[in-house]
Amino acid sequence: MTDYSNALNIPPWYKQFWPWFLIALPGSVVIASIVTIFIAIDTTDTVVADDYYKEGLAINRNLGRQQLAEQLNIKANLQFNGKTLRLLLKTPDSEISENLLLKFTHPTLSNLDQQVSPSMVAPGIYQANIKTLSNGTWNASLQSISSNWEIKKRIKIENTKVLYKIR
Repeated sequence: MTDYSNALNIPPWYKQFWPWFLIALPGSVVIASIVTIFIAIDTTDTVVADDYYKEGLAINRNLGRQQLAEQLNIKANLQFNGKTLRLLLKTPDSEISENLLLKFTHPTLSNLDQQVSPSMVAPGIYQANIKTLSNGTWNASLQSISSNWEIKKRIKIENTKVLYKIR
């Protein structure tokens, strides 16, 4: 005869550890997936450009502008003093321009990007007011609107450093 007295002492499945452990594994994956979906919906992809084809075509024009700056041996230094930016520009006398555009673009956060048009305070010395740039890597681009040259450099902003060479 079979003794069923031990079988009656086993608690029901929902009072045991292992069924809940086995349910928790795929359950945690479902919860993580839902959180990931909400993150993907709420954040924007600022790195991806909508008009990537036009930007690709513009690269060739920008390379020509950079090559012209290299041929003319144009160099620039940036000095930060709080919110004041001072630009020291070394150009041939024929290329001195009052129409400059200086852009600071963050590699991943486009809402931090800035552009200023520095004013000439003396030959080769320009000044502008800017918002404080956060520490980290920035892409600096200086271009002359009238002379059609451009110089670009990736710089690392640090609180202790004041002088940056663009080229």
